[in-house]
Amino acid sequence: DVYKRQKLENVVFDENSRPAARKGWSSVTTTPGSGVVKRLFEYYTADGTSEMIGSTDANIYDGLTATATAIEGTLTITDGNIKFVNFNDKVIAFGIGTGGIPAVRTSGNFADVTVASGTAPTSGIGTSAFGRLWGADTDGKTLRYSALLDETRWDSADGGGSVDFSKVWPSGQDDIVAVEEFGGDLVVFGSNNTVILSDGAGSSLGIDPTALYVSDTIPGVGAVSQFAICRAAGDLWVLTPFGVVGLQRELVQKSTPFQNISANVQSGVTGALAGEADPDNITMCYSPYDSLVLIIFPTIDKVFCFDTRAAMEDGTYRASTWNVDLQTAAYSRGNKNFYGALTGTVGEMMNYAGFNDDGADYFFDYESGWLDLGSELNLYLKFVKRMTSFTFVTANVTVTHKVLYDFANNQYQIDKLAQGSGLSEYNAAGASGVVTSVGMTDGVITATSTIVD
Repeated sequence: DVYKRQKLENVVFDENSRPAARKGWSSVTTTPGSGVVKRLFEYYTADGTSEMIGSTDANIYDGLTATATAIEGTLTITDGNIKFVNFNDKVIAFGIGTGGIPAVRTSGNFADVTVASGTAPTSGIGTSAFGRLWGADTDGKTLRYSALLDETRWDSADGGGSVDFSKVWPSGQDDIVAVEEFGGDLVVFGSNNTVILSDGAGSSLGIDPTALYVSDTIPGVGAVSQFAICRAAGDLWVLTPFGVVGLQRELVQKSTPFQNISANVQSGVTGALAGEADPDNITMCYSPYDSLVLIIFPTIDKVFCFDTRAAMEDGTYRASTWNVDLQTAAYSRGNKNFYGALTGTVGEMMNYAGFNDDGADYFFDYESGWLDLGSELNLYLKFVKRMTSFTFVTANVTVTHKVLYDFANNQYQIDKLAQGSGLSEYNAAGASGVVTSVGMTDGVITATSTIVD
């Protein structure tokens, strides 16, 4: 729609709040596995050891920074969208064990959790919080929790237990979609409801499950997937059917209002969500080092990037879209790297670095909205005389300048080579960039450039 022409593609915002080209994705896997990596997870232990593992629709791999090695053991993997969590120096995978029980790994291969008492959860939905595992059953109504620091015991006599959510939902029946910890509470998301469980007595261990009560509910607002939730900028970001919201609690009144984060790109986000047949394919992830949140819609090759350095006055965050075939991504606190996997690349893990996507070029693209120059000039005939842009480049880059008019596809265009100085932005000589002036006279567009140090 030319009347809504506006674009900010393959862009991030730098520390000076300027639009800048995003980094690219470069493979770090020397010997790939098979299948596209659908989930990446950092196995992080108490002594600071960090390891990235990934899952495909047939395997689970470690060694993704060198030689991918299958570690699913005798377990059968049929869906790579696996919820992994760190728990007591082990990594737990929900839903992939025999009969749908969790699987566990310390080193070597994954294997069934040995259930010593009670009944373990049987769905792929769960989390690790307050020293326990919390997982949903396949009925979508039963939430089970393990004994303290023990994934094998689920009976109430051994410290485990369950909550029947068919009696908890505030607005009709619902199914458990995700379970998260936030602000010292347990948050359970349905597809159309959100329930916050608190411990009224308080506990040095965070939460005593026997003292849980419903401290707040949000009827009519739920999550689309447990993979479309992330912690960012001190908040819990959630993709709902209505866009991205932040779960911000007002601690004095104990109210839990949602802050709509994606209001400025709402139609784009909800449109991308409608294009994903399986919401579990979506990834929402946060990189504190790069100060950004990505929402990845792999089926339609759409990525939304939110800059988290500061919220705008209305509580939303600046956003751009990325043109990249990204399947999923995850941040590693062990080495502060941001890793991803591409939909068209089999068995490999990518690092967010460089300025091409596995060898393929991409374009930084900015198109402003239509400019009428103000109501006081509406009665005058207007045309472009000059437009000036400042572009910082370290290498030679061709910049395409376009001018459109009459709210239509009438367009003038000129390409200009921006010659980089090869210097870093802040060096002994100061900033280095290219000032390009574009003018149009009698339908002819011209451009001149000057390198500024």
